Amino acid sequence: MRSLAFALLLLLPSLTWAQSAADSTVFRDRLRIYYVGYPVGWEKYELTRTAGGYRYAADLDFSDRGRRTHLVATATTRADFSPVHLDIVRVTDSTQVVETRIDASDVRAHVLSRGHEADVSLPALAVAIGGATPVSQHLLLLRYWARHGRPRTFAAVPGDPTNVLAIRYRGRDTLSAVAHHEVLDRYAIDGVTWGVESAWLDRSGHLAALSTTGGGLTLDAVREGLEPSLPALMASGTRDRMSDLAQLTRTVRPMATGTIALVGATLIDGTGAPPVRDATVIVANGAIVRAGPRSSTAVPRGARTIDVAGKTIMPGLWDMHTHVMQMEWAPVYLAAGVTTVRDMGNNEYFIVPFRDAIAAHRTLGPRVLVAGLVDGGGPDAFGAVNATTPDEGRAVVRKYHDLGFEQIKLYDLVSPSVVGAIIREAHRLGMTVTGHVPRALGLLASVDSGMDQIAHLPIRGDVASDSVRMQIASLARHGTVVDPTASWGELLQHSTAQPVAELIPRVVTLPPVLRQRVMAMGIATSDTATAHARMRRTLGLLRSLHDAGVPLVAGTDEGVPGLSVYREIELYAHAGIPAIDALRAATAVPARVMQLDRMLGTIETGKRADLIVLDANPLDAIENIERVRLVMKDGTLYRSADLWRAAGFVTR
Repeated sequence: MRSLAFALLLLLPSLTWAQSAADSTVFRDRLRIYYVGYPVGWEKYELTRTAGGYRYAADLDFSDRGRRTHLVATATTRADFSPVHLDIVRVTDSTQVVETRIDASDVRAHVLSRGHEADVSLPALAVAIGGATPVSQHLLLLRYWARHGRPRTFAAVPGDPTNVLAIRYRGRDTLSAVAHHEVLDRYAIDGVTWGVESAWLDRSGHLAALSTTGGGLTLDAVREGLEPSLPALMASGTRDRMSDLAQLTRTVRPMATGTIALVGATLIDGTGAPPVRDATVIVANGAIVRAGPRSSTAVPRGARTIDVAGKTIMPGLWDMHTHVMQMEWAPVYLAAGVTTVRDMGNNEYFIVPFRDAIAAHRTLGPRVLVAGLVDGGGPDAFGAVNATTPDEGRAVVRKYHDLGFEQIKLYDLVSPSVVGAIIREAHRLGMTVTGHVPRALGLLASVDSGMDQIAHLPIRGDVASDSVRMQIASLARHGTVVDPTASWGELLQHSTAQPVAELIPRVVTLPPVLRQRVMAMGIATSDTATAHARMRRTLGLLRSLHDAGVPLVAGTDEGVPGLSVYREIELYAHAGIPAIDALRAATAVPARVMQLDRMLGTIETGKRADLIVLDANPLDAIENIERVRLVMKDGTLYRSADLWRAAGFVTR
């Protein structure tokens, strides 16, 4: 993010590789690719010196949960690594589709990107890079930066003109987990994707490792032979990001701390009680002291009184299905009024330090609860942790319990015997179990086996059919909690003929690279009528689950940071669920199902002071949930606009 102040340089890297470009006419490397910590494939690349510059070729081929990604890239550059040509082609068994093509001259470039063509002017400092993958493109980027004197910022083609790239040297890592000690220089790269990437080069300038998210899940790459050092490298990169987040925290000045009185707003306390007009909420020492009508709620002497007349106060929001893979989510969530999140599958090297830094008040951010991901192993498994036997399943539960995780998240390939062992061990240790419906079990058997919660909408079919009615009845009978992630399904499955801005108007406020990613979502081969019919079926199912008494909690998966929480709540209301219940699905109900309702989820005396101040009442129009003015987390009050700006979003 542009506002991020990077740490001062502790060391200057050796740039001998930058001066001589390549230490041989040709060098080749192979990178092991990991997706959310699981090895999924390889990337091989080659950099060749030519008479006038360099020729680059890369082949990235990996399979995530049975879905193959195969990208082939070729590029030519001048001697200073300025772009001449770049091609990135997506290859399938039957097609080859050009995703990015760039032909550059000294001052202009012809660009084909995602089916759109344009002639653009080239700034004085500009590189060609087609996104985060193939990952070895970052080597050309780093060489360009070094050869041009390490400029503070420069441009990328293709890219939004308002987006700039920035690279900073962050330090040096000495590897001890390989056959011989190897020293790597570590860099932070900002602007290729949304979120700062970490990259490592060895002393000869070869790419040793890279970690990227692109606003989604984490893709890590490490040079063949260095795989044992991957955890240490990723932990080092995480320390950089936590340092960045701590610095960002220092740039955001709270509006108020200590004893605070919010006076004059309508209070929706989250309990389901009728709203209280002209209310006062008193906060001290991070907790709610009193909340009620102004006429009967005295403001203590010395309190900071803040006039919020005409506004609405309600509990801080929850996102019950997220994957917080990057530190940039911390200010974004708070800006949106989300004060608690549940992470549903992550790399331990990131999520544990991230959670702990926030809990210790070293950085700002939402309260983080964690569900430890476990799958069943094999080539189509997901995540770094697998269990194929009951003993392995029990060991996984104990490991996550020792890390302080609240839940276990089951994934698709866990076998029935392992599911049973995991559930019993989790319950014995006071943990609950959520996740996907394992394929070998199905919904009814999963519920009967003791799964406490289910991720996504687990039911398909006509809501009036006997089969669907039976499944809903089973969920209700067991009290099984569902986080539908309806907003994520809408983003993925809407027709691209309907702009994303019609679903999430504030998508235009996103940072340029993230905005580009989100606005490209959807199905090009689907028409709007088909997509709308599909969404009506989803809304009908949501209403049926609610009416049957199945607890629903708001979650967004890999949706738009912060903003998808609003859309999730709005979809519940559009389904015909009463607005107060739609709001409680993102406040009181999550607190209850996570067994934290004694301290969170409602605005009541003695509970933690997590709340938001809205410019208008969401009970009048559910879309008013988006009008967050102030956010309080643990008694510290922030202006939402300050947090949005810190995260690089456009404020209105």
